Amino acid sequence: MNAIPAARYSLLVRVLHWGTLLLMIAVYATAELRGFAPDRPSRTVVMQWHMAMGLLIFLLVLPRIGARLSRPAPPILPPPGRLVLLAAQATHLLLYAFLIVQPLLGLITAQSGERAVVIPLTGFTLPDLIANNHDLHEWTEDVHVALGKIFYAVIGLHAAAALAHHFYFRDNTLRRMLG
Repeated sequence: MNAIPAARYSLLVRVLHWGTLLLMIAVYATAELRGFAPDRPSRTVVMQWHMAMGLLIFLLVLPRIGARLSRPAPPILPPPGRLVLLAAQATHLLLYAFLIVQPLLGLITAQSGERAVVIPLTGFTLPDLIANNHDLHEWTEDVHVALGKIFYAVIGLHAAAALAHHFYFRDNTLRRMLG
């Protein structure tokens, strides 16, 4: 007896997807708006929020990958061509790699620059795992910032593709991720 494939992703996958989006908006907002903080202590607080939300994204991506791998994706109906599927797989692979690598780079950047990673509202400070290293700090900061800028495009491509599937191809790609 064959089971009928689900029409949409599981509730867990959908909550993790949209929760990650909200956290990504907040992470990018804090990174871009920190310069508007009136003084250094205020900028430090903004960056603590930036780091805490980045680490939360990292913590959410692991169960997200597990949930995604535990069940096959609902089929796209009508089925797209092979090139479209390959492009979607490549984009998703880039997105997941980003969600793993970017928070780790941020953590290395902070700790190698002797910045404490304090979780706002808790007062909890992550233990120092990396010694002060100016060269490592500068390199990881440059890579972290560059990847952040590159991923504006990848995230935009992901959103544009979802909208194209919905409005142009008229398939169920977007509806599979909606409630």
